[in-house]
Formats: sequence, C-alpha cells, structure tokens
Amino acid sequence: MAAPKPTSRFISKERGKITALPLYCDGFVQKKHTGEKDFKRYFAELRGSTIFLYSDEENATYTEKLELQNLKSMDTGSLKRKYISAEFTLILLNEEVQLKIENPDAGEKWKGFILTVAKLEIPSRLQLLPGQLLRLKEVLKDEKERQARQPVPVKEQEPPEAYDDVITNVPQCFYSISRYKAIEMLAESPEFGNMILRPGSEKMSFAITVRQLLTDGPTEKHYKVMCVENGFSIELDTPVTVCSLCDVIDHFVKESNGYLRPYIQPHTYATTIDQPVVLSERKHQQKRQIPRAVVSPMIQTPPPTPTQSSANEYLEVDNANEDGLGKINHLNLKDDHPPIRNVPVPDSGFSEELLKALQKRRATINN
Repeated sequence: MAAPKPTSRFISKERGKITALPLYCDGFVQKKHTGEKDFKRYFAELRGSTIFLYSDEENATYTEKLELQNLKSMDTGSLKRKYISAEFTLILLNEEVQLKIENPDAGEKWKGFILTVAKLEIPSRLQLLPGQLLRLKEVLKDEKERQARQPVPVKEQEPPEAYDDVITNVPQCFYSISRYKAIEMLAESPEFGNMILRPGSEKMSFAITVRQLLTDGPTEKHYKVMCVENGFSIELDTPVTVCSLCDVIDHFVKESNGYLRPYIQPHTYATTIDQPVVLSERKHQQKRQIPRAVVSPMIQTPPPTPTQSSANEYLEVDNANEDGLGKINHLNLKDDHPPIRNVPVPDSGFSEELLKALQKRRATINN
C-alpha cells in the first residue's frame, strides 16, 4: 500500500524547521535571471527576509534562495493591472532576477511584502485590501523584532581583510562581475574559454558560470561554491569539498574531461618605449628686435686748397657737423634702445706738420 502524500501543513512545518524563519507569503512564481531566455516555475515562500524557491509545492528542500537584504532596488515597470501577469525585476548585490506572478493582484501583494521586509517599511501607493495592509503591519513588526534579536554572524565581525584573505590565491578566470555579465563575456569570446568564477549572491560565496554548446544550441549553467571551514564546498547533488578555489576550477576541468576551460583574457604588452616630443617654451617666441638709430649721412666735400683761411673754415664746419650729429643721435635715442656710438669724424687730409706750417705762415703774414 502506497504511503499517503504529506499534507501542505506538514511540508510547511518541515520547511520551517529547515529554514528556522517565519513564513510571511507564499505562492507560485516564475523566475529567470536577466539575460536568460525562459522563465522557470517555482513554488516560493517568503520567510524572514529571504525568498526560498522550491521545485514543486510538495518538496521540503529548497533549490535556490534570494536574500532580500541584498536588494538594491526593484523595477516594477511592468506591474500594471492591464497585463495578465505581473513582472518585476529585483536588482540584488551581484545579480538581477526577474519574477513573474500569476496575476497583477498577487504581484501587488508580493511587491508589498518584498519591499516591507527588505527596507523595513511599508511602501506607499500600494493597491491592497485593508486586510492585506493590516497583515503588512504585523509582518513589519515581527520582522523588526526578529532582526533586532538576531545574533550577528561571526563572519560579520571579522575585519574587512578577511574576505580578501580568502580569495588571495584566486584563479585567473575569476572576475568580479554579475551573472549577466559573465554570460555576455562567454558568448562574445568563446575562444578565451567557457568557464568563469565570480562572486556569489551571498557573502563569502562564489559561483561558477559555464557555457556549453549542445545539439539544440548554446546553454548556460551556474554552480554555487560556498566557503567552509576546511576549504570550499561545490554545491552539487553530492557536495564536493576542496582546499582552494584553484582546486574548484581543476575539479570542473577534470570532471568534464577538459571540455570546460577557464575563461582567461589575453594580456598584450608593449615592446617599444615612445619618446614624447617636448617643445621648448622659447621655440615659438620671436627674439626682440632692437631698432638701430637713424643717423643722417655725412656729405664729404673735397678738401680745400691749403690756405690758412680754408683750414680754419674746415675746422669750423667739422665742429658744426660733430655738434649736429650729436643732437640727431640724442633725438633718436629711446629708453629701451642701447646708446648709439658717435660716428667718427672723417679724416681731413691735413697732417699735423702741415697744420703747424700753416699756422706759422699765418703768423708771418699778420706781422
């Protein structure tokens, strides 16, 4: 005789024992990560600040969970009553999840409960019945009390360097990216590899994203890796515990017979050092041009006959020329010009002996 199926109340109690969290809301939802094509149907329970997803209504063990304390925002652009179903996007710390609810009324209820436990306040502009709003107030009160008496996890008390120490020796295929970005990278450059290690949705956890080419087209899978005391646990049907993250990657490569390859972007390096051209500050500056003083040209007259009167007249003209040139040079001088040298007086053509002879002759004539 077949054993009777467990009732929903019995399953709910079993789930409560496993999660140790109060139940606030439940129902069927469809879920997919941003970038995936199709939704998958789950039975969801909102317990505490966590959404637990079950493969069916009769399964007591959850297959996936969403931590709403990591909720950054909720996009409710398509949550309108004119649609048959309600869809909205949960933007979490390291991933984006799209939820589809059966009908807009149920979607409005899920929206209210999710935002209430995530933000610890009842959102405004909710279109709920008075009984549902009263239930939200009770949930808000219970959740505040639960979080107030909830002990702080030991990992939260560790210094910030603790997480860095865990991932000090990370494989080259580790990238601090979201699930959607990992899928995009694997699709754009399959020649670099088909397996990426990235941060998980929970603290102190990691995830493996792989992309495989099957007969019906490419498909992506995601595996959870948890930090444990003695290393890292790969959450498979039969969990596998290894010592390091490098061993995690090696396990996937070994189990796939080398089909899964770590995604490693090549690094290019320069082979020459370019010398920058530095222009001198004075290169384009023009040198200052100092204008020369303008001096009137001197007109030289032929030397007079060697007479005493002509010699005196020449000397007087010579002195006059020297005085005139001095005045001209003085007029042409400016504050920022260098002084102009006096133009030498041209040679008169009379030697000193001839001048003495002329003076002596003049004295004889006068006597």
